[in-house]
Amino acid sequence: MKKRIINLTIGLTGLIASFLPQKAEAAVCAISCGDDWCFAIGTQVECKCVGDEAVCSS
Repeated sequence: MKKRIINLTIGLTGLIASFLPQKAEAAVCAISCGDDWCFAIGTQVECKCVGDEAVCSS
């Protein structure tokens, strides 16, 4: 019974959320390469190591 109530609650929450306006979600990434590090915040982010250099973009 408890599992059924939880599943029903999850289903109703998803249904209600589908009617709400969609907002862009922010993403965050951080990376450390050797002694170098960086972070990025935005809607589309990328963090990678190029050699020993940290490269972040948003």
